[in-house]
Amino acid sequence: MVSENLILITHYCENTNTPEEFIYSLQEYGFIKIQRIDNNIYVESHEIVEIERISRLKNELGINLEGIDALYHMIKKISYLENELRNTKNRLKIYEP
Repeated sequence: MVSENLILITHYCENTNTPEEFIYSLQEYGFIKIQRIDNNIYVESHEIVEIERISRLKNELGINLEGIDALYHMIKKISYLENELRNTKNRLKIYEP
């Protein structure tokens, strides 16, 4: 069963002049998930946003995938810490008059 929200990678790469190897590299780093159905390889449509975001970082800022991976880990850590801080502040509010 092929879902309507799947995009054929070869079709996407042809229309955007994106090398297929780049897509496979993103999958290897864990940025996106690809699906193999029959002999075709697909990506879910919501993954296109991530592909384009990483492509812009790579092209405009000259950051390689290792650097992007490091940035993503730092962003995730900051997000986690912000969430923890927000939760702590909310818990402390019960002690305010």
